[in-house]
Amino acid sequence: MPEGILIDYNDGRPAMAITAGLRAPSFCTSFAGYGTGANQFQVNTPLTSGSTVFVLPTRPVDIQEFADNQTWIVLPIYMTSVTRNGDNGVTVNGTNRGNYQRIPNWAGTVFEILPAATYNEGLLVSNSTDFTAISNQARLMTCAYVGTVTVNGSMALPVSGIPFGKWNNNNVSVGFDGANIIVRDINYSGLDDVSASVTMELVIFNNTAPVAGDGITMTNSAGQVTFSTVKRPFVYDQQLTVTDNNQYIGDKYCQIVFTGAQSRRV
Repeated sequence: MPEGILIDYNDGRPAMAITAGLRAPSFCTSFAGYGTGANQFQVNTPLTSGSTVFVLPTRPVDIQEFADNQTWIVLPIYMTSVTRNGDNGVTVNGTNRGNYQRIPNWAGTVFEILPAATYNEGLLVSNSTDFTAISNQARLMTCAYVGTVTVNGSMALPVSGIPFGKWNNNNVSVGFDGANIIVRDINYSGLDDVSASVTMELVIFNNTAPVAGDGITMTNSAGQVTFSTVKRPFVYDQQLTVTDNNQYIGDKYCQIVFTGAQSRRV
């Protein structure tokens, strides 16, 4: 690993490497429901000046059905980009193949990565112009569940939050509908959805406070625990461009989320 801090409890969970380049995003707000305009969703939330903003979608594709000139339309409306609105929030933009002006039903969570100047206490690991800082000013997402699960068709999350996973099976699709992990057979070419099975390593993060314990624990001036290796923080590493091809992500976890849709005419 690069220079930094390696924490490994040898308890079956992946080792935690705190190295230059990682970030601990600060939770801003969650959003769900119908958007504020055609193919868009405006989310109002205070942002820190100079921060980097990103959105983790939990429902980035809304499939709507309606009649258009006596033709029944099945239309996926999907997120495409995020626009920052100063320090007042973001607008999630989207589109659809028919260029219809429809109000989408999306859901997701807004995060920001605080600029270095906003940190005053915490853990700093630096080996270049890039750095890792876990600050007492961040509203951290922490790990609420980690384990190996087998999903047969569908499985409710054991705890609420945003799921991430790692699996090795190119015959299935794995998605998340906001409450359940959904696994389908992508080799089936008929009219119906066909369930499939996959075994995966599952990690779930939610917006709960860290707790003190063995390892590294940090507290702020009020005595509140702001970082703990017992309840590990959600850290941001890099983005992944989703395509139709298989991609190797190394020893990392990918967010479980639907990023597209297939429709078949009956």
